Amino acid sequence: MFWSCAPVPTVAVIMCAAALLVGGRVCGDAPEPTIRTGHPRLFVTPDDLPRLTRQTAAYPDEWARMLDAGLWTSDDAGYGSARALTTAALVYLITNDERYLRNALVNAETICRNHRFNQYASPEAVFALALAYDWCYHGLSPAQREEIQQAILRIADYCRDELWRHSDFCNHFALEKVWPDVFTALALYGDLPDPRVEQYLKLGSQYLRAHLLPAANLMAGTTGGQFEGYGYDSWGYMRPLAYVLEAWRTATGEDLFPSCTATANNALWNIYGRRPFDGKQEHFDDAGLEQAWSDGNETHFAYLIARRHRDGRAQWLGDQIERRYNANLWPVLLWRDPEISAVPPSDLPTARLFDSLGWVLMRSSWEPDATFASFQCGPFLAGHQHLDNNSFTIHKRALLAIDPGVNAYGEGQRTDYRTNYYSRTIAHNTITVYDPHETFPGGPWAGDDDSPAANDGGQIRMRAAERVDEVTPDSRFFVGRIAAYRHGDLYTYAVGDATRSYSASKLRLFRRHFLYLPPDLFVIFDQVEAVDPSFRKTWLLHCVDEPLVNGSISTVVNGPGRLTVRTVLPRDAEITVVGGPGRECWVDGRNWPPIEKEWERDAGAWRLEVSPARPAAQDLFLHVLQTDGADIALPEAVSLIEQGGRVGVRVSAQGRRYDVTFSTDGPSAHLAVVEDGRHILDQELP
Repeated sequence: MFWSCAPVPTVAVIMCAAALLVGGRVCGDAPEPTIRTGHPRLFVTPDDLPRLTRQTAAYPDEWARMLDAGLWTSDDAGYGSARALTTAALVYLITNDERYLRNALVNAETICRNHRFNQYASPEAVFALALAYDWCYHGLSPAQREEIQQAILRIADYCRDELWRHSDFCNHFALEKVWPDVFTALALYGDLPDPRVEQYLKLGSQYLRAHLLPAANLMAGTTGGQFEGYGYDSWGYMRPLAYVLEAWRTATGEDLFPSCTATANNALWNIYGRRPFDGKQEHFDDAGLEQAWSDGNETHFAYLIARRHRDGRAQWLGDQIERRYNANLWPVLLWRDPEISAVPPSDLPTARLFDSLGWVLMRSSWEPDATFASFQCGPFLAGHQHLDNNSFTIHKRALLAIDPGVNAYGEGQRTDYRTNYYSRTIAHNTITVYDPHETFPGGPWAGDDDSPAANDGGQIRMRAAERVDEVTPDSRFFVGRIAAYRHGDLYTYAVGDATRSYSASKLRLFRRHFLYLPPDLFVIFDQVEAVDPSFRKTWLLHCVDEPLVNGSISTVVNGPGRLTVRTVLPRDAEITVVGGPGRECWVDGRNWPPIEKEWERDAGAWRLEVSPARPAAQDLFLHVLQTDGADIALPEAVSLIEQGGRVGVRVSAQGRRYDVTFSTDGPSAHLAVVEDGRHILDQELP
């Protein structure tokens, strides 16, 4: 089967689809919703109560743990009280047991009277108070209702007035604006004459219809994903998005899930991004090294996605989440549908193109010892993205060719570590082109007009998109694209064009061909043309431990994992090892480590740098990599092919002979595979 990717027209189609969410109406012009009268109406209506009683019988262990958690109180007036309050309120709704009502009131009073305002805890407080108000409504006295009402409005006002209105594509917008606005309006509408409730309904509706949902769908396209990567998607973006859609459905009767490709494809995107050997999400963009779907990240909303989209993959993903915290079990009871069969990924293709993101995720199989790889080249839309077009990662049994760094935030390190290393091209497995006169804007985020950042020779720092209507097919954000993609039984092939990711004053072309030959072989061909022949071009590969270099062969070892790298071009390659203590984040003659966060081993302290000894206007890089064994280290295993406008290699490995040639004129290649003396594949790739 053949898939190709042309991101500009694809995004145009996605934008049109995202704008027509309901009955052909443009999102922002839709009429005000009709709110269901009475309570409960958030996630649950009176008609749902018999089903919830059946759920307690279907999930007796989770229900028993919720009964315990419902009697827990917390005095932190933030996350702890919010979690305890939500569980107690739901147990009361189902059982009508006064003990849980009393406990809910204790936690609600803690939040109402002692809440500490901040950008993370305050949206959680609005959410928990809104649910408790709705679920416990008939057990509350008028005075108790009024106290909760006023606390919801007071905290929502803080979120509206004091918190920055982030980009439509940012998790902070979903978490800190849309979420509190919608839950405030839907919980309180019709119960008090305060004009702010009507204002929150209008604002929340506008944010949801004209900003959040179109932006989410634009990023996800028809395949799924979010530009901030896995680190900020699950807890901070997809969770509030899914919860807002569900509350909207139950409170207004309007179901927006069928129009949301972001929720429909989220499980697949996460499944493809789970590393085989440790079950963690691949480390892209601003993400923690331990990023995983877990109940600590409250990702049981997978069951809500499964229920609304009848998605067995989401059901399977939810079932992989360890259920450690009793206070986080309420989504299991609320939404896990025992009639939806969990569908494991074993029957999925081993590679998938996420076309809007410009990501290709691939593996040799769905077994734990599989080889896993990623390749990406796409638009720049969100502030948490990194400047890493045409970068790749490769792992088997351990971290090998890594996306390095720790997600370190705090005063003093935003302007140094992230600006000069973590988010920059030098910290990724791609290519830098060093113009000694180039300057990069400094500041904590791309494009801030502070003192200049380090010159890493990398991709341009630019401001992310602010509003979804800025993202037109010809807008400046489309700095990279997957120019070709094809997947078959014997290969996965992708081409990234990252030319526009670099300053036009130094670079005319950067095209990378990334060919995966399962189970363990990779061929990477790069064509880089600089404006000035003297600009030094450097091919990068990051790893956890110090790599060993022996002539044209470099070896990366990490516990049970091994990656052999053979440099074929440039012929006069200079291969340098950079890193170690005091040089983990080495850029432009200086180390830029995080200040307040300890460096972790898996963040990687080493990198390989490959450069031509005598740079030319156009330089070609050709590498063969192997994750198991070292077939390609044998002298006769790899030979260069050069023939009329094509460059490639003949590789003898994995019991086969591969003849691979890449066009220097465009995004295409030819692959021939010989096994036992006969051709089993002879194919032109797009």
